[in-house]
This record gives sequence, C-alpha cells and structure tokens, in this order.
Amino acid sequence: MYKVSVKILIAVLLLSSVVHAQNNTSQLMKNPADWQFERFSLPPEFAADFPYHGAEELRFSPGMFNKSSNEYFTYAFVAELDNTTGFSQNDVQDYLTRYFKGLCSSTARKRNLVIDVSKISVQVMKNKTAPKNETIYDSVLNIFGVFADGAPVKLNMEIQVLPDAKTKKTYLFFIASPHERSDAVWKNLYEIRKDFIASRG
Repeated sequence: MYKVSVKILIAVLLLSSVVHAQNNTSQLMKNPADWQFERFSLPPEFAADFPYHGAEELRFSPGMFNKSSNEYFTYAFVAELDNTTGFSQNDVQDYLTRYFKGLCSSTARKRNLVIDVSKISVQVMKNKTAPKNETIYDSVLNIFGVFADGAPVKLNMEIQVLPDAKTKKTYLFFIASPHERSDAVWKNLYEIRKDFIASRG
C-alpha cells in the first residue's frame, strides 16, 4: 500500500513539473533568450475582472527586479488575445488599468507591502510618429514597484496592436521602462519589438 502511494505521489509530481514546463515554454517571445521568461494564461490569476482571454509571454531584463539597476522595471511582453479583430485606444487603457491594479494589489498582499491601489493611473495616447500602417500607443503608468520595496514607479510604455484577421487573434506587444525614450535601454527595447514583428512575418 505504501509503495503504491509513493508511486502515485511521484507520478503526480512528474505531471506537475511537465505542466509547469509547458507553461514556461516560449511560443511567441523567443528573444532575448538571456532575459528571464514567463508565460501564463489570460485572464491572469491576479485580475479576476479581466475580460480578455488568451496567453501572455514576458521577457524580463537582467536588472528588472533590482532597484539599483539601470534596467529596473525594464521588460517586454506580448499578449495573444483570442476572438478579437482589433483593439482600440480605450481597450488598451482598460487592459492596462485592470492588469496593473490586479497585479500590484495581489503582489503587494503576498509580499506584505502596503500600497494605495487608488493611486494607480494609466494614460494612453496615440503615437503620432508611428508609420501610417502601424498602430502604436504611448502610455504613462503610475504604479508601484511591488517586486522591490513597493515604492511608486512612473512607467513609460509603448504598445503595438497587431491584429490577425485569419486567426481572429490580436497581438499586443508591450515594451516598458521607467527611463525616458532617449535612454539607451529603449534602443534595446525597440530591437526586441522589431525582432518579434519580423519573426511573425
């Protein structure tokens, strides 16, 4: 009886590790390969009111979680949204607001940090310098560094909307950093976005 139970336990653990590995296998964001990777389903566990379904993949810069690093809170991620044929400026604002309020609230609670979620704000503007055949939005988010000390973070972000009419999916590609776009970290972020778009072509 004991031997059978041990075998069952081992089987369950192996299955769990396989599922975890599948959830962390890149299907969309292959690069930068040396940046930390994460994949999860949408809606995310941290945002119960999130109305969008699909998957999200993220690549975190080496200094993403280190407040003293020049790469603090610098990362790129892509959302693959099912059954959508487009995504408006209001949709982007709704997405980011629900997402970051849920993320900050959930993570702060788990890490025993005290934050005021009502202080979270999201501004989204059309990027006026984008080529006519591209839809890119600029965003400024006032959030909290809940992966460090919970202090406020002003996060600059660009979001490119990439609809796929054949599959009825919409891809949102996000690049973000607290630095202004004149900083060298943005040159790297733009290269990451360019690489992603090229890989889809």
